Amino acid sequence: MMYAEFLRFYNYTADEALAEYAKRFFALCSMMYRIQAKDSLNDITVISAGTNGGQEAKRIVDDYRNQFKGNHGILQEVRTIKG
Repeated sequence: MMYAEFLRFYNYTADEALAEYAKRFFALCSMMYRIQAKDSLNDITVISAGTNGGQEAKRIVDDYRNQFKGNHGILQEVRTIKG
């Protein structure tokens, strides 16, 4: 199952995946599962906050807005804090 997920996630062909070094293959698999877990946790958090509403929902929306701004947004916040 891991091999098929790897092919799908990284868009490798079967020959490319088999030619990959084992150490790199398993490192990429580990990262793939971490990314998938993070995405699942984000989905659960968004659904939970949407259902419950309140301050938690506002915090999540604000976090996503900050992430959307990227590095420029982070620099702006630091400048604002330093004042």
